[in-house]
Amino acid sequence: MSLLAEFEVTSPDFVLGPTLEAVPALDIELERQYALESDRPILFCWIRSPSETNVERVLERDRTVARFDLLERSGGRDLYRLERSDRSRTEVVESYRQWVSLGGELLTGRAADGRWVFEMRFPDRDSFTEYHEFLEHHGVEFDLLRIADGEEAGETKTVLTQSQREALTLANEYGFFSVPREATLSDIAGALGISDQAVSERIRRGQARLIEAYLV
Repeated sequence: MSLLAEFEVTSPDFVLGPTLEAVPALDIELERQYALESDRPILFCWIRSPSETNVERVLERDRTVARFDLLERSGGRDLYRLERSDRSRTEVVESYRQWVSLGGELLTGRAADGRWVFEMRFPDRDSFTEYHEFLEHHGVEFDLLRIADGEEAGETKTVLTQSQREALTLANEYGFFSVPREATLSDIAGALGISDQAVSERIRRGQARLIEAYLV
């Protein structure tokens, strides 16, 4: 029976890893991915960025990107075609060939708060375990959000990412949502060891997900 897994990963060696490190506030949605060559996948990504960010300047400095082309602008987002750089061909980046060889299927991919969140389908638990071990062996930060057998996948839903749950839970514990407010963004950011901007993004995106899931 197939297995559905949703997980967060962080590594500067993944495609766009340096870009996400430089601008954690970027919101990236992977539209599709294919490979004319097995070791060089081409990605089509929608990127939403803060108004003050020059995305193309950041992409030019990203060692994992050999070439990028702006294809479309719509609804405050830009669609880019990205080719991976030869300089990024480490064992970590070869994760593409690894999951393909294991029979994995990438369903969705999105980056927020500097981390990629992927939803993938594997033939069975053994193949997913092997892929998980491959990533951990090469130093990729891995956080499992959801796992379900094929027939259970449609019945389960993860609303928040791990980082969003952590930020919202801590904010609640510190009294950030109390009236009057008992804590500041800086208090929460200090506890998490991240910037004020990053914790603000996590809280706002987490609140948006909760509203979409339970109120809209």
